[in-house]
Amino acid sequence: MAREYTTIVLHIAADRAGEFERLFEQDELKRWEDYTARGRFVEARLIRCRYSALQSDGIQDYVLQVVTADERAHHEHDDDPGFKEYDERAEAFQPEEPTVTFGDLVFERRMG
Repeated sequence: MAREYTTIVLHIAADRAGEFERLFEQDELKRWEDYTARGRFVEARLIRCRYSALQSDGIQDYVLQVVTADERAHHEHDDDPGFKEYDERAEAFQPEEPTVTFGDLVFERRMG
């Protein structure tokens, strides 16, 4: 099975951005470390946007990018009881629904 590429733009209340980052670090980041160590995640990153055309007033956008080993790894993570609990708490920081995309790599270039 081919790798799956997921990009999600999280729309977080700007006045709660620090609180969201702390929750992410305390909870979801350890799950990423586990999934990466087991080869289920090839790459995973959370990016605080300096600019986002999707960002509304009072919102801080974050881009979450994950490359999974395959589609099953994506579902394994989303079905993880710990992730479901974290996601429920993280929704409190999101006054707008996230923008979600996932798909297959067509072209790529890397330095080095």
